[in-house]
Amino acid sequence: MTLTKTLFKTIFDAIEIRTAEAEENSINNREVTATNLEYPITSPARTEMANMYSALVDLDHLKVFGAAGNKKRGFVYPAGGSKVITPTLLENALGMTMLSLTPKPTNNLLFAGVALALLEGFVSLYTGIDFNFLIFTTVFLAVMDRFLVNGAVFETIMRTLMPEYSKKILRHEAGHFLCAYLLGCPVEGCVLSSWAALQDTRFGGRSTSVSAGTSFFDPELSDQMNGLKPLSRDSIDRYSVIVMGGIAAEAMNFGRADGGAGDEMALIQFLSSISPKGGGAAAWDAERIRNQARWGAMQAVLLLRHYSECYDALVDALERGGDLGDCIYAIEEAAKKSGKTPLVEPLGYVLDKGLYGEWTSSKPVSLQEGETKVIADGTSSSSVLNIDSKEKGDGNDDLASSEAFLKEYRKMMEDKLTDIDKRLEDIENNGMR
Repeated sequence: MTLTKTLFKTIFDAIEIRTAEAEENSINNREVTATNLEYPITSPARTEMANMYSALVDLDHLKVFGAAGNKKRGFVYPAGGSKVITPTLLENALGMTMLSLTPKPTNNLLFAGVALALLEGFVSLYTGIDFNFLIFTTVFLAVMDRFLVNGAVFETIMRTLMPEYSKKILRHEAGHFLCAYLLGCPVEGCVLSSWAALQDTRFGGRSTSVSAGTSFFDPELSDQMNGLKPLSRDSIDRYSVIVMGGIAAEAMNFGRADGGAGDEMALIQFLSSISPKGGGAAAWDAERIRNQARWGAMQAVLLLRHYSECYDALVDALERGGDLGDCIYAIEEAAKKSGKTPLVEPLGYVLDKGLYGEWTSSKPVSLQEGETKVIADGTSSSSVLNIDSKEKGDGNDDLASSEAFLKEYRKMMEDKLTDIDKRLEDIENNGMR
């Protein structure tokens, strides 16, 4: 049986309504703030939603939901190998500059303020109304707008005067939406304006100042943040890619990310909140957080590029004002027409070679042979081919594995030191000439 568009809409409209009517839910929001870092226990509404998504996957109606980064189903991230992502490696692999993936503050408010002041000046000049009175009235209305409707009126004016502003928001949220969907996190809904957010309790309603957002739910991360299970690196990675999906989408479409400052802060707050207070686990310091952000951005860009037909279809559905069912139907239909299937092999590999690392589209021999590779947090990861077969051996097996790991790690570091010595020697020779 094939689900029609009408059935898709019926099913996901019910999900959207059910989760919207549930108790106020902060775990769904991709933005992590100081007040919602403590994740609430999974609600019945979210459990029902997750079960519905799983049932549709089992019935083969959702073919690309969870199509990447899903070890249980044997699906991988688009970039395999090492998780050490230097800025130079990221630029070489993606053909994009770090500058384009670095959110910058915009001058929209400044431009709007200048334009408004000029308008008030002309109004005062031609009508005789006191200029100071106009300024006072404007400030009063702006304050009322912020307190009563979270700045929705001002945002509407901005969208009217700057059409590209709306396009950036839409494509930004589409990046979050598709990354969450491809990584197997049920999406509850997406709002693209302050007016829509005001009416949706999943985005805080009147209690927050959200102007746009994508609401998704990660059941595993929810349990782990509530202490029901140990926090896994898989959950951290999944969250990182989804959060960086908006920045990746903006950079791909507009050459820069204007709306990603909040996403960066969300990731920093999240990783900082899980830093160990003691023990031997590595802390999420500033450099490690920056590396994780680069890794997440890289995976997000590669995902959006590989499933570009799905992304374009999702953008089109959002532009037409489609609801959750329309969006998911558009994604699945685009995947079907373009022949896109889940990722069973990475699109490329990050190798710990040279000073900056190396990106290759060919599978390294070491991965083909199942050798252990070093990843960013100092632990080891088995080959992509047998990543699910982690059987525990006896103590001798563990010692042998540790010895092999340390030998490979030492060889890698020796190669790097040799390369550094050679570069220093070249610099000294050039300086003496």
